[in-house]
Amino acid sequence: MHSIVSFPGHQKRMKTLARCSLSGGLLLLGVVAPGRGQENSTVLPPGVRAVWEASKASRETTATREKLCVNGLWRWQPGRAEANQVPSGDWGFFKVPGCWPGITDYEQKDCQTVFTHPRWKAEPLGNLTVAWYQREISVPKEWAGRRMALSVEYLNSLAVVFVDGTNRGEIRFPGGELDLTTVLRPGATHVLSLRVVALPLKEVLLSYHDTNTGRETRSQVARRGLCGDVFLISTPSGPRLADIKVDTSVRKWEIKFEAAIEGLVAGRQYAIAARVTKDGRLVKEFTSKPFTGSTLQAGRFAFTNAWKPDALWDLNAPQNQYAVTLALRETGGRVLDTSFGVRFGFREFWIDGRDFYLNGSRIFLCAVPLDNAQVSAALASYDAARESLERLKSFGINFVYTHNYDCQPGSHLGFAEILRAADDVGMLVAFSQPHFSNYDWSGFDTNQNGVYAHHAEYYVRATQNHPAIVAYAMSHNANGYEEDMNPDLIDGRTDPRESWGKRNAQLALRAEAIVHSLDPSRIVYHHSSGNLGSMHTVNFYPNFTPIQELSDWFEHWATTGVKPAFMCEYDAPFTWDWTMYRGWYNGQR
Repeated sequence: MHSIVSFPGHQKRMKTLARCSLSGGLLLLGVVAPGRGQENSTVLPPGVRAVWEASKASRETTATREKLCVNGLWRWQPGRAEANQVPSGDWGFFKVPGCWPGITDYEQKDCQTVFTHPRWKAEPLGNLTVAWYQREISVPKEWAGRRMALSVEYLNSLAVVFVDGTNRGEIRFPGGELDLTTVLRPGATHVLSLRVVALPLKEVLLSYHDTNTGRETRSQVARRGLCGDVFLISTPSGPRLADIKVDTSVRKWEIKFEAAIEGLVAGRQYAIAARVTKDGRLVKEFTSKPFTGSTLQAGRFAFTNAWKPDALWDLNAPQNQYAVTLALRETGGRVLDTSFGVRFGFREFWIDGRDFYLNGSRIFLCAVPLDNAQVSAALASYDAARESLERLKSFGINFVYTHNYDCQPGSHLGFAEILRAADDVGMLVAFSQPHFSNYDWSGFDTNQNGVYAHHAEYYVRATQNHPAIVAYAMSHNANGYEEDMNPDLIDGRTDPRESWGKRNAQLALRAEAIVHSLDPSRIVYHHSSGNLGSMHTVNFYPNFTPIQELSDWFEHWATTGVKPAFMCEYDAPFTWDWTMYRGWYNGQR
């Protein structure tokens, strides 16, 4: 097992954290002054320090807001289901972000050291469902008068937040913010404690991981705890920008800026100015028409401008990325809020008939799954993800799909650094959306405004500005049928589903409509679902089919097909075909 320790980064991003993990050694950095509760903590090995100084934190700052990263080595200990008071002692240490250890399989691996306390050293952590986190936070005095919040990028599954020992609210899966404005004092130091519970979305659910036939299985949260970056964030207390989305079109030579806006005053007029830079150099500026709060649709405002940039993001030109900051102004020009920078690439990916196009050129895709967010925090880092993607690209892979077949609590770790690496390498990505089968579709609210829509929106907003993401993958293995590999039926025209399959397909399309409404700029497809939606997709295992027959297999599609055919998994022969591993039979292998 590799060791992860603290450094001037207790607060650095996953990139730095996992670099220590991959080296397998201890990083000897910093000195920490004893904090409150430190005397009741386990003694760390020589050279290992929990460094919590705000001055050493990774941060992003504009004239109106600041984001302070609080990753790193936190106090940590197992919890009890019935205990709701912050522990006064018995603290060990564990790194944030990262999932609790003790659960390993063919895919998931432990990579981080738990610095245990003697009183719970022998406790089996693989069975743990509750754990406590704690660290000190120093609030910058410059934050006076601002809204202040704790932000967790990805959480498995529920965090009860305590400040100085008092319960101040909750953050729930998959992540989000908790407003702490009335609690935190600018210029002061507080003790932040989190009671994290690993809760499944449903106790019993249908699993489609191995076949097109769903099986009831007992839920398990495999990747537990704070599994994404954690921040303290300050923003204006009045009108402010929230989520920002950038869409680009090569076919129209247009750029669209969209922002969620909070706190607008009724009757007043506002405008948004966009400032686009490349490598720190100003490239273009845009300004919206005036608008009021009544102009917003679902709390969001968008404006579109014509623009033909000099450089497009592409597989062979991933360095062509831009950054945009939006400024919210009131009438008269006074700036109320300036956003953090948002990276994007100007590119467009679409389907025309049977073919895919990127920036106007037809492109053939060679795809494999990407497991970095399932294996460990080490492989979910920027450096490790970039290494994986460059290796895949070196032998012809140009498209990957994230290998979590659903978005259940514990299905994956944070994707932020993986997707940033994909942008920089030039690798196309299909990003998994929540699986329709894990939700109750009996009511209208669930369809449009309920839990599924809430979770889908969280995943869309977290990924929407990455140029590498060109598609959303859905409904994994839940819509296949007996004839989905029939060479005469892979044409996008026929749909020979039985009644059970038709019901699933209807639910899958309802889920697709929700995702498409959140982000109409990307392709949505259903993974291994035959003729459904934008493509014909299938797990293609032709056994020992002669090579000429394989070449002929797609003749009908190539002459009369009306949509792309995507062999999600392609292997001839596949190992399952000629070993004793033959899928599920009566609940067993």
